[in-house]
Amino acid sequence: MKRLRGLSAQLLLFVVLPLFVALSGVALGSAVVHQGWMRSMMAERDLRAVRTAATALSGAASAGDPQVAQVLGELRVSPDTLALLVDRQGRVLATSGGRAVPVDDLGSHPAVVAALAGQSGTLYATGTRGGRAQLIAYAPVEAAGWALVVEEPWSEPASPWLRTSLLAPLVLVPVVGLSLVAVWLGVRRIMRPLQKLDVEVTALGWGDFEAVSEPVGGIQEIQELQKAIVRMADQIQAYQRSMHDYLGAITAAQEEERRRLARELHDDTMQNLVAMVQHVQVARRKIGRDPAHVEGQLADLQALSETTMDDLRRFSRALRPLYLEEAGLVAALEALARDTSQTGVVTAFEVQGDPWRLEPDKELTLYRIVQEALTNVTKHSGATRARLTVEFDAPQVVIRVADDGSGFVVPERVTELAEAGHYGLMGMQERAQLAGARLTIRSHGDHGTTVQVTYPGSDDAHREKREGTERPEVAT
Repeated sequence: MKRLRGLSAQLLLFVVLPLFVALSGVALGSAVVHQGWMRSMMAERDLRAVRTAATALSGAASAGDPQVAQVLGELRVSPDTLALLVDRQGRVLATSGGRAVPVDDLGSHPAVVAALAGQSGTLYATGTRGGRAQLIAYAPVEAAGWALVVEEPWSEPASPWLRTSLLAPLVLVPVVGLSLVAVWLGVRRIMRPLQKLDVEVTALGWGDFEAVSEPVGGIQEIQELQKAIVRMADQIQAYQRSMHDYLGAITAAQEEERRRLARELHDDTMQNLVAMVQHVQVARRKIGRDPAHVEGQLADLQALSETTMDDLRRFSRALRPLYLEEAGLVAALEALARDTSQTGVVTAFEVQGDPWRLEPDKELTLYRIVQEALTNVTKHSGATRARLTVEFDAPQVVIRVADDGSGFVVPERVTELAEAGHYGLMGMQERAQLAGARLTIRSHGDHGTTVQVTYPGSDDAHREKREGTERPEVAT
């Protein structure tokens, strides 16, 4: 069954074979039609001749009259044509040779019976006179009570045309030959190159990128297809290289972030906790002897506690935004804008439209994209002001981060982000794709950079969120 699905088998089954059957049917059908037409034409010709001859024989006195031999001789259109003059007893009175011949009794012959009954017409008989088919025309000679019968072998007059018609199917031989040549060329120029290309693409799927570089030949379209596959393989390789660089950069950034958190916990939070312990010890020793000093120690202890709590909150927000789970995306983004303002880049926050809650994973993804965008603003743009805008336009959500810093040249393709070292932007792009969102980056020299992420959402999901969730309160 698998072989029948190949191109060569399909061409034979659905092109060559139907063409052969159609042409055979046309050729044989035309031969049959032509044969019938020739038989009808000859029958009409012989009937007219027999009727004319019968009229001419009406004036003959006897079968030996010279006029009888003359008329019968004129009916002999070929050597095998036989004209018979038969009386009422079925005896042959004369033949096309002008003399009577001893033959079997013809009184029961259908043509003789019909002619003696005063009828004229034609018959087509098979198996007579040596097994050959005969075309018989008959007419009555009413004045003498005779029957005039003319038998003409069908093969004699019909063969010049019918043989030519019956040879018509031979035309199919070169047609079928040309079709087989076409199939062979199709197999050689189409099927084999496609089979080779299939093997190369299979090898490409297993990671052998060099396999598709070997030419497979074939027609121009197949060669163009192979070139397109080679270009696709090159793009995949470039993307893989960029992904390797990106993963390496992500791993390095994670390790750097862990080192930073460990350093800050050790240098700040741990030192504050040590200082708090020392203050408690001093206060315990002087609690009865020097109340004023203890009061100062407690004040310092309170300040250290507040500083430590602020650091821990900042670490907690960096690791997992609690606002996002408790109050939703809008509250979490507003808190993120406030934290960015504390780093020196004044960040304005604006909400447009009537907010609604998204799926938790979608909200987390959008939050991380905005977090990375604001991190780029504070670290790389040199901006002093930024604006974070969240627009709810059912069913989609559009978030924009715009700054007044120095812009950069935005690469045309995603793979160029890693090559240019923009690993943060590449991570944002990857997150947007996973969430089904669209990321747009616009940057114009000294006019700053605008990062926009558009989450399309759906009408059904938006309706469910609006019906099942109240509008979240936004902290001020």
